[in-house]
Amino acid sequence: MRTLLGWAFKAAFVGVLYLGVTSGLQIKLPETVLGYKVPDQAHQFVERTSQIADFGKQTQNGFKGIADSFK
Repeated sequence: MRTLLGWAFKAAFVGVLYLGVTSGLQIKLPETVLGYKVPDQAHQFVERTSQIADFGKQTQNGFKGIADSFK
């Protein structure tokens, strides 16, 4: 049971990260989940992932601007 619960949390965490990267939402992890403290490494990972998504959007907008200037 404990292993199943652990895998469920891992799958949920990966799903939240995937949604954050693909949808561009700003994700903030809570400090605790069901009474357990969320590790600082998880917070740092989410922040870096959202920064990468922001850089991707900036790059995409830059390419769109360049493409529009050629029209």
